[in-house]
Amino acid sequence: MAITKIKKLVLTALFMAIILLQTQIPFLGYIPLGAVAVGVFATIIQFTIAIATIILGTKSGIIIGGFFGIISFIRAWSNPGSIGALIFQNPFTAIGARIMIAIIIGWFAKRYLINSPQNQLFFKLSLAGLLAAFVNTASVVMTTWLGFNVMHTTYNGIPNSNLFHWLLISVVGFNGIAEMLVGMIYVPLITQPLLKHIKNS
Repeated sequence: MAITKIKKLVLTALFMAIILLQTQIPFLGYIPLGAVAVGVFATIIQFTIAIATIILGTKSGIIIGGFFGIISFIRAWSNPGSIGALIFQNPFTAIGARIMIAIIIGWFAKRYLINSPQNQLFFKLSLAGLLAAFVNTASVVMTTWLGFNVMHTTYNGIPNSNLFHWLLISVVGFNGIAEMLVGMIYVPLITQPLLKHIKNS
């Protein structure tokens, strides 16, 4: 499954364009789960990063993840006034969490997906989707907790004590679990035919 440098550049640009569309068109990159009022959505864009990383490699995944992170960072500062915006005004949360997806999925792909038997591929890609959602959620929670405690930022409705537990319940409980379930279906359904097409092309 060899991809030339030119083809990799073209596909990297294509994935970046897809992410740009996902961030701009409602419901294409975010799943509203009743948290629209506070600016928190279940996102599926991390799966685009994961799919790109599996197909193109870790370096391209980092570029694509960083691109999504920069968009999140800019949007957080240009559209303030929600908990979600406040969380992603931290560059370590907005950018670092998305780059971490590419790093972890890149490691997973090299270790478990290369030369994987065809009958195991769907299952392993499902695990990759679950892992992408988990890494995104865990990274956001940890960097937000660090940012709030170091910078002492706050927002109406966020408790002053037990911040980590509040983040764990609200972000992981409300968004994270749903994203993991979506990722287990979304990633293999999209990635498996793409891998087959690239292999046969």
